[in-house]
Amino acid sequence: MDKVNIGAFIILGVLFISALLIGGTFFYGIFFFVLFLIILSYYSGKKIYRCMECLIWKTDVKVTAGVDMDYSVEIYNSSMFPIPYMKIDTSLPEKLTGEPERCNVRSLAPGGKTRLVRGFTCRHKGVYDLGLVDVTYSDPFSIFTWKKQFSNDISLTVYPRVHPIENIDIPANQLFGTISKKNSAFEDFTSVKDIRKYQYGDSLKKIHWKVSAHKGELYLKNLDMNASTHMHLFLDLCRDNYSGDHSDDIEEKAAEWAASLINFAMSKGIGVNLYAMGKEYINLSDREAGIFETYLDALANLKAEGTVGIVQLIYKEAQKLNNGVTIIVITPSVDSDLIEMAIQLKHKGFQFILFEINDESTKTQEADKIMPNGISYIGIQIHGESDKIVRDRYA
Repeated sequence: MDKVNIGAFIILGVLFISALLIGGTFFYGIFFFVLFLIILSYYSGKKIYRCMECLIWKTDVKVTAGVDMDYSVEIYNSSMFPIPYMKIDTSLPEKLTGEPERCNVRSLAPGGKTRLVRGFTCRHKGVYDLGLVDVTYSDPFSIFTWKKQFSNDISLTVYPRVHPIENIDIPANQLFGTISKKNSAFEDFTSVKDIRKYQYGDSLKKIHWKVSAHKGELYLKNLDMNASTHMHLFLDLCRDNYSGDHSDDIEEKAAEWAASLINFAMSKGIGVNLYAMGKEYINLSDREAGIFETYLDALANLKAEGTVGIVQLIYKEAQKLNNGVTIIVITPSVDSDLIEMAIQLKHKGFQFILFEINDESTKTQEADKIMPNGISYIGIQIHGESDKIVRDRYA
């Protein structure tokens, strides 16, 4: 029971005192009638509480931000008492739906059911609990108010959007792999592209002896030039850098581009390590993840709640990395400390690409300092067609 109307008991008390002082069947009759109504109201509310059931339906378990979602709640009253007034709160987060929760008021007959159907567009990534439903109801005389909470194990995972990226130049750092290169240093002697006739000056190591013996003259192998590389992606989740992001748009865009870069890398056979420091530290490698969906699960759960700066995180992890690997940083703030750190690691052989997520009206003041030092910089506007920026930069 959530609330009791004291006025009903005051009336009952006045009737009781009147019956004692005045006497007579009339006052005693009214007293017992009001007492009966109070007892009946309490009993019916208690019975409804025990007999009320709730079922929740949703179309998907995992979706991508921007996808439409159908959600419905069914309330059953299997008792023999009606519910004249019932308020249903589905507790759908405003971050998910993009709009405040609406008040749903219904009445329900004995043995009946009512259904709430709602469609919405998933606005932001995250893992949301959809199994919490609060039902508040009262008896016909509003003497007792009851609140029953249904807590079902029903969740919805919303993945960040994935933008198409045509190309990003990630330098190769190991011989043999799946990345096509034009440098002869990356020739793969296990993979023959085609054959051609020998020309003066060609390397004898490339002679295809079987074909040469069959043709009666020298033929050479044209080899595929492949290399392997690795992307180390650092996602800045330090809460101080998101202090003005009240609508979580910057956090959302940062996750979108992390997902987009990982998707691009995996489609090209490039290994990916994802680093992030929110409430907990995340270091997810392609060997551990296996599939793209594992990265999406991690990104959906991450929030900008960290206390460790991105510079400190990169310094810590760079000690474990081989020289020549590519470090990609996604951050809402490219400051002088980040630039200085990138320059230092660049001199040690690391490759750097900085993605800065900012508002349309914001222009980064540090970009001119970055480019002369051979560090690639890409500005991402939270409301812009930023995938074109990536294509234009690296096409």
